[in-house]
Amino acid sequence: MNLILVHQKSKQDRADYEAIVRRIGERARDMAAFIVDTKESGWTDSSFDPRAPTLTVSPMPIKKFAPPRGALCQGFEFPKGEQYERLARLRIAVPKWVRIAPGLALDAAEWGPYVVVKPELGRKGAEIFIKRTGRVRYRPPQSYPAEHPVRKAPLIAQRFIYTGKWPANYRVVTLFGRVLLCWHCEADHRHVPLDSRWDFRARGGITVVSNKRDSRYRLAADADVIALARQAHGAFPDQPLLGTDIVRDADTGELQVIECNPRGDAWLISSDMGRMIEQANGLDFAGQFGALEAATEVLIRETRARAR
Repeated sequence: MNLILVHQKSKQDRADYEAIVRRIGERARDMAAFIVDTKESGWTDSSFDPRAPTLTVSPMPIKKFAPPRGALCQGFEFPKGEQYERLARLRIAVPKWVRIAPGLALDAAEWGPYVVVKPELGRKGAEIFIKRTGRVRYRPPQSYPAEHPVRKAPLIAQRFIYTGKWPANYRVVTLFGRVLLCWHCEADHRHVPLDSRWDFRARGGITVVSNKRDSRYRLAADADVIALARQAHGAFPDQPLLGTDIVRDADTGELQVIECNPRGDAWLISSDMGRMIEQANGLDFAGQFGALEAATEVLIRETRARAR
């Protein structure tokens, strides 16, 4: 049987894929593994058996490569609302949320005095704001700048989760549910602290985004966080790589999933972004849980289960 790994420059170090392919060759004599660039068209390889069951795995959406046959698992950008709906079907806790539609009026008695407003299709914490609950109103997409993400998908309002004086979250990277990496990040303490849950009125310039370029990162291995991320991957069984973001309420300790990033831009053990965070914080992402060994094991397992 065949396994095809689709590589995207700057998003995964090709050396990682090459190490995985070598390990597969040593342990799974019934399997041939190949690496293909996402922009490559007309791919051929004399070692590829076109009659053998095949699985193609691409952490991110494929650009040009066309799998020659078999099953395909690739990243896909689900809007946040659809992510929450999938997670809720598995009874996984997510913050209370609603799409901001015409006529929407939120009750502060139900939502709290402030809510988080964010785009359903947004990246890297862009256009995420805290807003007084009573002031949340629908605006037509054409009233926003042309580059605003609301032009592609609606905004949502979400119950604010207090994670402490500075916003913090966990990121757990899973490959078909196998954990490769878990970090905890907290906004840099140069930002204005939020001393209590609803202290926004007294303070200005408070951020609600934890994963900024200057945030503080550390490796984490909280058992409840990791278990929740593994469970969350079950909501996206055909998306190979997730970067699940989880928050812990500072007062109650309750965990909630705020995003799974099923588009797959989460190979942080060697992506350009991951390497930058590693170096800035003195961390070793690949070494935390033996990411390449874990990836090898799960890819052998999934190829045997899914190839066709």
